[in-house]
Amino acid sequence: MADSLDSNVSFDWLVDPLQSTRDAAERAYRFTGDRRAWLVPLLVGIALLIVSALGGWQSPDDFFFAYLTGWSFLLTTALGGLLFLIFHHLTRASWSVTINRINESLIWAFPLLFVLGLPLLFGTHDLYHWTHAELYDPSSPQYDEILAGKRAYLNMPFWSLRMVLYFVCWTVVSYRLYTLSVRQDVDPDPSIPAKLRSTSAWGLPLTAVTLAFASYDILMSLDPHWFSTIFGVYFFSGGILSAVATIILVALLLQRTGGLLKGVITREHYQDLGKYLFGFVVFWAYIAFSQYMLYWYGGIPEETVWFQHRLQNGWQWHSAALVIAHFVVPFLVLLPRITKRTYSILGVMAVWLIGMHWFDLHWVALPVLRESGGFHWLDFTCWLGLTGIFGGILMYRLSRHPLVPQNHPYLGESLRFENT
Repeated sequence: MADSLDSNVSFDWLVDPLQSTRDAAERAYRFTGDRRAWLVPLLVGIALLIVSALGGWQSPDDFFFAYLTGWSFLLTTALGGLLFLIFHHLTRASWSVTINRINESLIWAFPLLFVLGLPLLFGTHDLYHWTHAELYDPSSPQYDEILAGKRAYLNMPFWSLRMVLYFVCWTVVSYRLYTLSVRQDVDPDPSIPAKLRSTSAWGLPLTAVTLAFASYDILMSLDPHWFSTIFGVYFFSGGILSAVATIILVALLLQRTGGLLKGVITREHYQDLGKYLFGFVVFWAYIAFSQYMLYWYGGIPEETVWFQHRLQNGWQWHSAALVIAHFVVPFLVLLPRITKRTYSILGVMAVWLIGMHWFDLHWVALPVLRESGGFHWLDFTCWLGLTGIFGGILMYRLSRHPLVPQNHPYLGESLRFENT
């Protein structure tokens, strides 16, 4: 296998662990755009983060909560893409081969996300109530018996260790899936598909378990008195929905702006991606309602207070908007077959659902900080700044390798794929 593809430069490894294979790409699968495709969003993202950091001097609480929301949006999207790719390898799906490289470029993001998450360490005292030392001192008026009982788990050394462990696990799995696929472009080793399935077999439970714990550590522990045994699934459902929407959006941008992948990713592929969008819109709504219904039915004050806060003081409008815009509208739009085969409608819904996933995470995190509903300008600049950096580097990776796994044994079937 072509070990010479390995990059020896640490920063290059952060962005792309392999040397460019663009010269080995067949003409139909070669990225032909210029550097503006990735440089513009990258520079815009950096500029927005600089503006956000300046705003953070005036309002550090707003900055750190906005940054956490934007960062969680990217993390959940990458995790959703990782699980989406794992599912397809395990089921030996052939229809999705032409979109796999976009997904693979999406999932090699965890080293970058780890670096982008480091600023949050400076805001843990603002973000996480359980980091306050007086809560664990029985002689303090702020002593909290409930949190004292959780201190063995909720403490900064153990929390930091878990975060490092999560990112190591996600990086190992994504590295294997990404590098094996890219190396197959220049070395059509017939054993690679089996290695991809083998990695997916042990990567699935590893990713699922770490994702569930991470969902608690990152978002649910913002309100450490509240707990939910289904929150990990909620975290996953929004992430995979955002990942599929991102794949659709990137594919359409490549075809519409650069004329790339025409006749490679076809209306048939978009229809199946639209089915996934529709399916996970329903799945997200099912999980969200299940979580709400169980707490409403139980009526236990320490459980219902989380939802009570989000149903008053202006947050009720956010909750209503989430139901309508995250479920009712996309459900009705994506239900007919024709909308899943219409590029413009599918593109609009992809952008819509990406935005709604961020809105969902905003609804989860920001009521911890703000008594009343609403937005701060930092909410948008942090989100769009981080997304610009993430999107620019994703496009940079795509520009370095064939846009599809050109030596995959199922590529021919994927190119001929038709819905029945």
